[in-house]
Amino acid sequence: MGSLAVLALMPAKSRAAPRSRDRIMVQGRPQDTGSLYKVRNIIPALDQLGGVRKMRCRDPYSGTPGWNTYVGLAREGVTFCFTLSVRDIARTLSDLRAFLAAAPSSIWAIEFPNEPDLNPVTYKGTKDARLGFRTGNAPAFMAYIGDMATALRSDPILSAIPLIASNDYMQAEQKPYTDFGNTHIYPRPATNVEDRLDVLDRRLAGAGQSHCVITEWGRTTGGGEGNVTSPPVSLEDQRRLLAKDVASVLSRPTVHVLNIYELFSWGGSSEMNNFGLFNADLSPRPAAVALRSLLT
Repeated sequence: MGSLAVLALMPAKSRAAPRSRDRIMVQGRPQDTGSLYKVRNIIPALDQLGGVRKMRCRDPYSGTPGWNTYVGLAREGVTFCFTLSVRDIARTLSDLRAFLAAAPSSIWAIEFPNEPDLNPVTYKGTKDARLGFRTGNAPAFMAYIGDMATALRSDPILSAIPLIASNDYMQAEQKPYTDFGNTHIYPRPATNVEDRLDVLDRRLAGAGQSHCVITEWGRTTGGGEGNVTSPPVSLEDQRRLLAKDVASVLSRPTVHVLNIYELFSWGGSSEMNNFGLFNADLSPRPAAVALRSLLT
């Protein structure tokens, strides 16, 4: 991180220096009950990554089929970063409390809504403009996270859970409500990752944040040059580049946890279906083998 490596102390809720494996999280979709994301598939895959036990997922809804998958994973030792969907705050808190009752100590962080620039927030009769979050014009979003942070921090069961900002934009504005900043990074094949992380550190410092969670980092093997995230790489380059990426990120004290997008590929040749560390037949890709070596 250069001269910005020495920043303020870690947020009070997260002072312990975790092991490398504990700083890695993987993206999953347990709510998609027709997908590969079943307990019987997820736990062996996490074991093949050296015993990773952090996952980033959408917040669970009680009474839905995916609820049992979430609880089953938690009972196998998985702890979650739950990304909030914008719905009734009282209902959200009720579901989070119910989840902890079923699986104590299984929520390690709560993240404010994903990509509110592309998924504008509607709250209390106000709807944000598409891309308004990118320019600081997101009044509905700010009202929602303010009310949600107040509700979480005043709840005797949920108040100790760290809060993560929504990604990339309005980091300074979100700081009063959060414990960690947040970014998404999808490097191009030729990206100088160290330079990119230097930029992240400067942005964190500029926003008054001392630490962040990178809630999405991935390299797809699908799609083409017109991909939304970055151009595709070969399976061998995914292995080589992701291993270097993770080593670089873990060397940065400002990055508390790195989330790898995602655990499973979904088949086919599209961009979004081919970020996975494991193939659609559940066999490990070379990147999974490389990460296990790095983390164990």
